[in-house]
Amino acid sequence: MIEIFPVSSLERIYPDKRPKAERRGAMAKNEVYSFQVAYFFDYNLRDMTVKIDGPLKDFIEVRQIELVPATSPNTWKGDGYLVTDKPFLCPDVLRPLNTRALTARYNTYNGLWVTVRGDNLPVGRHTVRIALMGEYGEIMATEYTLEVLDFDLSQRELIYTNWFHYDGIANYYNLTLFSKKYMPIMDSFVKKAVSHGVNMLLIPMFTPPLDTRVGKERLTCQLVDIEVKNGEYVISLDRLIAFMRHVSDLGIKYFEMSHLFTQWGAKACPKIVAKVDGRTKRIFGWENASTSLEYKEFLSIFLPILRKRLKDEGLFERCYFHISDEPNEKCINEYKAAKEIFKAHMPDGIIMDALSHYDFYKDGLVENPVCGTDAIDIFIENKVPNLWAYYCCAQSDKYLSNRLMGFEPVRNRVIGVQLYQNGIKGFLHWGYNFYNSVLSDEPIDPYLITDAGCGLQSGDCYVVYPGRNGALDSARHEVFFDGLQDMRLLYTLEEKIGRDKVLELLESHGYSGFRTYPHSYKSLLELRRTVQKMILE
Repeated sequence: MIEIFPVSSLERIYPDKRPKAERRGAMAKNEVYSFQVAYFFDYNLRDMTVKIDGPLKDFIEVRQIELVPATSPNTWKGDGYLVTDKPFLCPDVLRPLNTRALTARYNTYNGLWVTVRGDNLPVGRHTVRIALMGEYGEIMATEYTLEVLDFDLSQRELIYTNWFHYDGIANYYNLTLFSKKYMPIMDSFVKKAVSHGVNMLLIPMFTPPLDTRVGKERLTCQLVDIEVKNGEYVISLDRLIAFMRHVSDLGIKYFEMSHLFTQWGAKACPKIVAKVDGRTKRIFGWENASTSLEYKEFLSIFLPILRKRLKDEGLFERCYFHISDEPNEKCINEYKAAKEIFKAHMPDGIIMDALSHYDFYKDGLVENPVCGTDAIDIFIENKVPNLWAYYCCAQSDKYLSNRLMGFEPVRNRVIGVQLYQNGIKGFLHWGYNFYNSVLSDEPIDPYLITDAGCGLQSGDCYVVYPGRNGALDSARHEVFFDGLQDMRLLYTLEEKIGRDKVLELLESHGYSGFRTYPHSYKSLLELRRTVQKMILE
């Protein structure tokens, strides 16, 4: 038996399960639209090619979907809304066809990811024909009907950051950070992020003190040059500014300046290196308390220099600063003291930090809170302005959205509707390309280890893979971006009928907060069709 048919991007094409066919869809003129093609052979076949026909063929990219082991799909707490709680093969890597021959494995379902994109696609109903070609011609083909609707998605902006782990690239490709060979690879990762809605980038002034075991350190990643001469600090920001200019040219609009104090409590200093007597050495780290006189003195010199240079370069207004990631109620005094040090020298700096404790905001410690979706309700109820949201491994029960491998794609994509409905201004995720084991004990191969070395759920740590010459997408990355486009679709409707009526529509379709939504992907597609129709009317 051989067969081929189109499938929604909200299905997964597992090797041992026939997915449901979905033969039509609709998109805005400036939208990026994805669907899949499933194909099945009862024999092995190699060296196939794909042929696309139809009016949209010049706007289409096709990639093969490859499997990775989802060894930890469970969510610890659990709510039962899982693909499975047992290890499985997850169709996730999207491999460009020009990098590897297209294959069909014996007696299994294989998949293609089809992406349609263009700035101003031709309006109308179009047939996309996808054929698999062998050595002697066409083997089999299928068709998908895609209607391009006569409107553009709203340009309403969500500030979106996915923490960029520079050491992951250096370790995987065995390259020196920021070297001539490193930069083109890094650029591909940045461009891939920008093309999926990311407009803020984590900037490593110093090695970010994130996900590092106490007393250990990650590969030095520092753009601020420091020299100690006769006991005095000589600070150069030239490399930092040049880097910020560079990533601006790649599409980055906002800069997330790396944390000035350690994670989960602001108790110590980040790793900072300097040239001392001609030798590079660490001058601050875990051994230095965050409020030590030495670090206070350093910040009293560094922060005013940084503030002035950023203002002189016209970059200051685009910068957001961090004190410490995910502070809790046990470290409120340390966080307060660290913030006071920062504000003494950077009074007009915008502070944003991930947290889940409303008291931190109520007491004025964090002006721009980034709240876990499991603790955000009280912030929404109190109408906190400019509210951000985040999720990670912990936000994985009670039907919360997440992009873990063990979750159905609709549970990933629904975040877009939720961001709109709850008036969220920004979104943060920690794992764009974290290719380390938990707490960065050692580098890992992301094609083999998807759970940070048995430390986190599969899929929490990254949404892109390191290809031969740069970043490769995942199906989860594409589905998350589809969610962001759903958000923009709702803003498009809001511009026509007002926010109140859009909220009424979402409530009527079963959406409320971050936990209540229809679990069928058909329901989400039906909502899209309804919104598209209302926009056209």
